[in-house]
Amino acid sequence: MPTSHKPVMDLIRASMDPASRTARRPVDSPAGRVVSAAARADADESGTDRIFLLATGAAVSATGLALVLADETEQTADELLTAIEDAARRQATQGEPKLNAVPVMRALLAGQDSAGEILGATFARDQGEFFDLILELADFTATCITIRDTQHGTPVADTLADLEEMLKDFVGS
Repeated sequence: MPTSHKPVMDLIRASMDPASRTARRPVDSPAGRVVSAAARADADESGTDRIFLLATGAAVSATGLALVLADETEQTADELLTAIEDAARRQATQGEPKLNAVPVMRALLAGQDSAGEILGATFARDQGEFFDLILELADFTATCITIRDTQHGTPVADTLADLEEMLKDFVGS
């Protein structure tokens, strides 16, 4: 299994690229290309290690930065996640808002096994949905980095460095 945090950092950096938000198809975005490359490498080896590293790394990153933002805004993590859900519902213009990342973050706050079960069930049910979930978690992380920069004065480079250290500890690299 890949044991480096670097692919997750590549995904987060790609998610920060404005082209990741404007691509016509998720697979064509810079972040989508990172996930696609991991999926292809896994398929070549008949495995899932790389794709699950991206999924769990993105979930840990999103959850970690949600906790940081909650602290910086003097909210609980639950209050912040509820506010995110409410805002997404208000901004949804067609159908249901995309909120697949929030249940994963809530599960991770409850325990790693719960989040792992959600990720595993999503992968087993629909690999396209799993691909989208990874991108959504990475996008949430990128958004948190931008919010910390624009609203709290924490430079992007500082947040990325902190995130990289957290992921090194998580992955063990």
